Amino acid sequence: MSVARSDSGFSPEVAAALSLADRGIRMRMGDHHALFDYWRFAMSTICAVDAFYVGFYREGRRIVYPYTYDDAVPVERYVPPEVFGYGPKGQAAWILEHERPYVYASDNGLLLHHGVSFGDEQRPSADAITIPIFAVRDGGREVIGLASIQSYKSRTYTAEHVRAFEWTARSVATVLAREREDELNREELAVAGQGQETERASVVEVVQDVSEILAGLHARICAVEEAVPIGEPELARLVRELRHECERGQTETMDIIARPSIRAENLLNSLSAKEREIALLIARGGLSNKEIAARIFVTESTIKGHVSRILRKLGVEQRSGIAAKLERFLD
Repeated sequence: MSVARSDSGFSPEVAAALSLADRGIRMRMGDHHALFDYWRFAMSTICAVDAFYVGFYREGRRIVYPYTYDDAVPVERYVPPEVFGYGPKGQAAWILEHERPYVYASDNGLLLHHGVSFGDEQRPSADAITIPIFAVRDGGREVIGLASIQSYKSRTYTAEHVRAFEWTARSVATVLAREREDELNREELAVAGQGQETERASVVEVVQDVSEILAGLHARICAVEEAVPIGEPELARLVRELRHECERGQTETMDIIARPSIRAENLLNSLSAKEREIALLIARGGLSNKEIAARIFVTESTIKGHVSRILRKLGVEQRSGIAAKLERFLD
């Protein structure tokens, strides 16, 4: 007896789960930890998910992994965010090149286990699906990241699970695209106003945001410390050490903007005299290529060439990154 399918090609149970997943994913716009955590949960209602991660490609063959989950890891299965490089023959490079899902069964996990391990490295996955995350840019589709669900049991995933994972990835990509659109709209409003800062958050702003998070965490740790019963010296010691670690993190976080940046000075010195002039014009005033060309009496195409070299030398993807890299020279 065949199983009834919905118009989408999914079984009724999976189609219903995907409908709920789409609504839940879209409700978590603006909170990426909640977004990725719910994505993992949504997939776990469709198939077994013992491990899960989301990564985004960056320049220099690097991937930022903002969310990783492993059921074999103690303390709520949490794996800290990390940045890894990737080689030309691993799974990440394969996804970027082929722009389609990788499944464990295609090579018995050879490509999967070629990459960097995470979580409990003594317990390798026995099945996996890794899919690309796409963004629509300039009328085309571009791979910006990847996501993976994995199981410690073999033959866990089916073709329907692959398609369901891709379907949820499109919902996540829609949320990310909407966030980007909102960001661009806010920038346009700022430009139309009084020339306010429209670029990506500076290092100082990021540090301040992180400091606020750590301050809130510190307050909660202090509350727990006060609530520890007098007869629990070992628990009191552990909480006290946790508070000290949080305080150290607060100090080191603020120290990022307190100490001089030798790296920033080296980056500026890597630019030619003309590139430095253009980079500082972009960083200080957010001038367009046309505006810079008029100011220093060259063609707009010449400025474009300079800007491309500046971005490459500073190791950033967008003009907004120039101000962040050269922030200490803007006073």
